[in-house]
Amino acid sequence: MAIKSKGKTKARPAPKGPRHGPVPVPKPFAQRRWVQLTALFIAGLLAMMSFVWATNGLRRERANKQAASDLASRQQALSQWKAILEPQITAVGQLHGDIPPTVASDVTTALTDLVSKKTTTTKVGALTSSARELGTAAAAIDHFDLAGTITEKGFDIAAAGDLTSSKVEILEALHLYQQAAELAALAVNSPKPLRIQLADHGKSISDSATTLLQSGWNKYASTLKLSLLSAGGSPSVGSGLSGG
Repeated sequence: MAIKSKGKTKARPAPKGPRHGPVPVPKPFAQRRWVQLTALFIAGLLAMMSFVWATNGLRRERANKQAASDLASRQQALSQWKAILEPQITAVGQLHGDIPPTVASDVTTALTDLVSKKTTTTKVGALTSSARELGTAAAAIDHFDLAGTITEKGFDIAAAGDLTSSKVEILEALHLYQQAAELAALAVNSPKPLRIQLADHGKSISDSATTLLQSGWNKYASTLKLSLLSAGGSPSVGSGLSGG
């Protein structure tokens, strides 16, 4: 039999833990690839937005300068036309601002009297003088080169068309008033049957003249408003050149 040793048993060493390999140090946040790509994308987006904002600002500035320049050109051209048209209308009538003026009131009154009362207190000399003044006013308006004045002055097609049409209508109205005045002058001393016939014809012509004058003046006044001016000596609309 084997004899057991009574001495102390030698202690076994504790088992060692597993060896770990070297642990890599993580990159700083700012050096990570996805962070850098994201930052580049955001920077590019901001740069593009800044470029678009600056470009739009320059475009707006250029558009505002062009609009101001066009407005000044239109106002200058309209003021030239206004300086011719309105004094001539005042010479044969009365201005009422944007409302169509009253023209040849002595002629229309005489014709109304001749048609309704068969007589009038208006003298032949006064009617003849009115006819002459209406012809003079029409000639002065007709002589003004409106088309040349407004060409390349910032007017769009619609405004230029309205201005041209207004001149034609106002001019034709003055010619018709002139004819009505001449007929009224003839009617005053004519025999009764002829007097009534001449007065009726003159009244019809006068009514047509009034319709044309109203249409032409409305177009004229509306075009002035678009350029911050006003017709007939009334206060200007908004800023800009004086409408008086």
